[in-house]
Amino acid sequence: MTDADRLSAIEIRPMRDGDIDVASGLSKALGWPHRLEDWQFMFGAGHGLVAVTPTGELVGTIMWWPYGARDASVGMVIVSGAWQGHGIGRRLMTGARNALPGRTLHLNATPGGFPLYEKLGFRPCGLIEQRQAIATTQPLILLPEGMRLRPAGQNDLAALAALDQAANGMERRDLLCDLLAAGKGIVVDDGGAIVGYSVCRPFGWGKVVGPVIATCDQFASAMIAHWVGSCAGQFMRLDVPAECGLSAWLDEIGLPRVDTVTTMNTATGHEATRGATVFALCSQALG
Repeated sequence: MTDADRLSAIEIRPMRDGDIDVASGLSKALGWPHRLEDWQFMFGAGHGLVAVTPTGELVGTIMWWPYGARDASVGMVIVSGAWQGHGIGRRLMTGARNALPGRTLHLNATPGGFPLYEKLGFRPCGLIEQRQAIATTQPLILLPEGMRLRPAGQNDLAALAALDQAANGMERRDLLCDLLAAGKGIVVDDGGAIVGYSVCRPFGWGKVVGPVIATCDQFASAMIAHWVGSCAGQFMRLDVPAECGLSAWLDEIGLPRVDTVTTMNTATGHEATRGATVFALCSQALG
């Protein structure tokens, strides 16, 4: 069988529960931190495709998460090293786009993936800083009188979804519900009105903080400082938009930038109302 025959025989099919263990191995081979549990969470919240050889070997993955009727985040685009450079990534992305007609697609591109996404019509629109370290004890950041940090619950879901949509323009209520079930959430409560929220959950080598959404950087910093102090001694990660204004402060509290990715989407799309700001993503894949 020629190389062309082998490539044409690769099947692109829907991802199944039984694929997750092998898919997790593909990300580990790249040095990504995702645990099997992280893959299970992402698959439970979304959908995916895999590339499979005629012998049944799984050699590629892609996942996506629809948000409302207009948007979707795309991620976990992986092709096994031995099969890279043969158009499998393009076939996977084409399959995902065909499954998401009419939606604005959002992703965070590594340098290796950027050229493919650009050829497929994605345009850069921001930079994400990956920040991580062993968390250290932090002093609390005081909030204005009448405000407090408190645990977030399912009864807060409507308010969290509204604040989240004001920051990023997307309807992500279902994702927020899953996040609160998988981790712990806190809110900045201003006399009953929620002006910030954040979630901390197990991920990779320790904990990830995100999303962090707030109406000002003081509230975002207060929530991040709470999580960093609560998780002192544990590995912690945040994926932070470079333009959010927290970079210098994160350096000061011991969460250095270790990498960057480029945020891209397929259209200028609809604007967020900007009554709030995204200070940290849920993850690079989920946005």
